[in-house]
Amino acid sequence: MKHRVFNCFKPIASLGQKLTPSHRGSLIISIPVICLFTSLGTFAWLKNSLIEDETWVQHTQKVRLETKQLLTALVNAETGVRGYGMTGRSDFLDPYHTALKIIPQSLNELEILIKDNPQQTQQLQKIRQLVTQNLETMDKKVRFLQSLSEKNDKFRLNDSPSQLYDWLEEGKVLMDSTREEINIFAAEEERLLEVRQDHLESQRQTTSIIFYFLAFTGTISGFLAIHLFRELELDRKEREKNLQATNQQLSLVCEQLQRFTANASHELRAPLAAILSNAQMGLLTPNQAQSRHRLEKVVELTKSMSVLVNDLLFLARYEGVNLRQEFKVVDLVNLLQPLTQEWQNRAYSYNLTLTSYWPQSSIMVMAESNLLRQAIVNLLSNACRYTPAGGSIYFKVFCQNLKAIVEVEDNGIGIPTQDLPHIFERFYRVDTMRSRSTGGFGLGLAITKQIIEAHGGHIDVSSTLEKGTIFQIILPVLGVHT
Repeated sequence: MKHRVFNCFKPIASLGQKLTPSHRGSLIISIPVICLFTSLGTFAWLKNSLIEDETWVQHTQKVRLETKQLLTALVNAETGVRGYGMTGRSDFLDPYHTALKIIPQSLNELEILIKDNPQQTQQLQKIRQLVTQNLETMDKKVRFLQSLSEKNDKFRLNDSPSQLYDWLEEGKVLMDSTREEINIFAAEEERLLEVRQDHLESQRQTTSIIFYFLAFTGTISGFLAIHLFRELELDRKEREKNLQATNQQLSLVCEQLQRFTANASHELRAPLAAILSNAQMGLLTPNQAQSRHRLEKVVELTKSMSVLVNDLLFLARYEGVNLRQEFKVVDLVNLLQPLTQEWQNRAYSYNLTLTSYWPQSSIMVMAESNLLRQAIVNLLSNACRYTPAGGSIYFKVFCQNLKAIVEVEDNGIGIPTQDLPHIFERFYRVDTMRSRSTGGFGLGLAITKQIIEAHGGHIDVSSTLEKGTIFQIILPVLGVHT
């Protein structure tokens, strides 16, 4: 039976497999959540509807009771006046006096209860007028009979009981009209009570049906969520298996690449050092001009190869290495001011102007001083290389939004927009011929990016051709001290 239930969900599961794992996870979570909130919302709505219907039924029953109490009080008042008129005994007036207190209260209570029903309100106004007339008539009769009793003149109406009875029967038409209007009012309330009781019963049946439906839907949704979760778990295991295989392959390739880079660098360093030493010694010995020129070229190329090897070693050494344990609190201003003084002289040798801007306060960061200095040197070196003679370089250090910012700006040749996303890649050169002429291998910016990211920061660049380039290094700051 269980397998049959899950087989029913296979079309839904196949549709779910087209979704991403995060979307499928959201779907699995949303199914019981939606069912829960739908059930709670429906339960609250049904409960409120039942409470409202029960309130209306109780309200109508209360109106019926007040109507019966009004009619009973009116009849008791009439009976008491009749008894007093026939016998002259004042104890017959007790129901009348009690009714005088009850009738106004009942009328006022009924007016409050039916204020939301214009038809019944209008009917009650007619009843109030008739009741008032009846009470006035009874009051006149009682006062008249009391005055006769005080004068011992009770049978002054021709001493005829039949005439007295006829006199007491006056207002019977008015009383009958009042009863008829009260009965009409009560009949309408009976009709409303029947309608509201039927609606309440219908609402209870609807509630039962909806509860059964929600229980059925909740069960189906639970099975669906379980099935989708099983499918997601199987898919996750399959993806995890594939990911592990891919990671193993990537780790093997990365390990081989790093080993090759490290080995090649070490293997090249020794012969290069020997070539450099021999070439420099050859320059010290008097030789022909052509020989000297070749030796100078050997020295130049050897130095260039040495730079390349050092860069490769640097990338291999710090690839994926956590440098946090080597960090110390460093004053960025004190660290970089000597650097700019050194590079002002180098800029001068390129016929360039280097202008620096410093904050009034110290900027404290967590850093490895030598590595951070190397990153800045790479940016200054690029600025000098790619800025034509007579140009300007601006070096700025400042703090903004709790971030330390080191900015290197030049008005050099700039970088094409299509090349900006790639300039931090290893061995990437915007213009190969131009980079070779300036002595670049396309590793400086990759090294800079690696250093800055190891410090928990990032590097931004903006550039316009023939107008210049701006590099910004953004680092988390520990504090600013004046």
